[in-house]
Amino acid sequence: MEAAQLNLEASNYYKQALIKKPEYIEAREALTRTGGQVLNDKLSTFFQESQLGNKKEAINAFLAAKQYKNSLEIVSVNLTIPSHYNEDFVEIKKTYLIETYEKGLQYLDQEDYDNAEAMFKEIVRLEPDYKDTKKLKDIAYTEPYYRKGVQFLEENKYRSAYNAFLEVISTNPDYKDSKELQELALQLGLVSVGLIPFENATQYQNAQKKAEAYNLDALSQTKDPFLKVIDRTNYEQLLNEQKINLSGAVNESTASEAGKLLGVKWLLGGTLLDMTKKTGELSRQKKEGFKSFKVKKTNEAGEEYYETQYKRTVYFEYNQRNSVMVSVQIKLISLTTGEIEVSKIFSNEISDQVQYYSYDGDASVLFPSKDGKVVTSNNEKRQMDQYLSSRQKIKSVEALTNDAFVDLAKQVQSEVEKFSYYYVK
Repeated sequence: MEAAQLNLEASNYYKQALIKKPEYIEAREALTRTGGQVLNDKLSTFFQESQLGNKKEAINAFLAAKQYKNSLEIVSVNLTIPSHYNEDFVEIKKTYLIETYEKGLQYLDQEDYDNAEAMFKEIVRLEPDYKDTKKLKDIAYTEPYYRKGVQFLEENKYRSAYNAFLEVISTNPDYKDSKELQELALQLGLVSVGLIPFENATQYQNAQKKAEAYNLDALSQTKDPFLKVIDRTNYEQLLNEQKINLSGAVNESTASEAGKLLGVKWLLGGTLLDMTKKTGELSRQKKEGFKSFKVKKTNEAGEEYYETQYKRTVYFEYNQRNSVMVSVQIKLISLTTGEIEVSKIFSNEISDQVQYYSYDGDASVLFPSKDGKVVTSNNEKRQMDQYLSSRQKIKSVEALTNDAFVDLAKQVQSEVEKFSYYYVK
């Protein structure tokens, strides 16, 4: 590489040689020689760009030269940048920063925030603590989001406003009145939902209370800042007084009055339509297998050896399946218009099954049989071993019921969140 005047490539090879063998004198001399040439080439680029008045390109060329010089120090090859290059760089950088800063201010005055941010980012790259550049960079970034937030508020797009102010606050928590305006957007767009007792159309007494509890838990964990769910135990009497139910549309004025009294804009209720629990019986089936054993034998040369033989035996296969099916209907009613906004039925069936083998003897020597003959293939033996070590405890129908309600609650949560995102833009 060096003979072909490919000094950068040559210096990389010499550097790798020194990393592997630090005492390699010839490699160190060669790296000093080729590395010095590479550094001179980079400094020449700096000089040419500076003579042409290309300050940014000159600065980048000098920084590249300095970075290359530093990269050789890890193998203790210390090259020197002549002092006049350092002096020229300092002067060019000073002028460049002044010009870039002035451009950034001009862009800010013109409300050209994208270009202003680009200018201040460039300054921070070269000198992070230059004047008030960090503050101006943040302004150039946050001001457009702040203005969008204000505009969205005026257009009643509360979620969009909230997110715009969130972007501002994440950059500068104290930027103008962003926190106050974000809170205002949240208040104006809040989807406040009152969770009321569910009805029960099943044979299981108080089963609807599980549906209520799991739905409240799921909705309380929503990541949507605009969705707020409140559990009110005294809703039922007040709703009866206002003649409100979830069976259909209600009078708008009545609903509005109830909304003011309850302090919510929507009511969420439902009916547990169906619930079926099936506890399966544990079946037991006798199966034929073979167990292996060793028999000592002597060959014609009088040498002893062991032969594997198989003997019939029995083991047992067990099967059991438990299942639960739950169906629930939910309704979301507006206490502003009296209309039912969402009405949907969710169903979920969940089951658990165990299938395993049981053997009284040493399971490691147990083999399956087929057509009265032992099966010794690895796949068949592996499958038998899996059944011998399979889980034997099945989930109870009560545990499955809880799982079914959890899954249904997640579906209800998703549906209510979908409504929230549709309602609050």
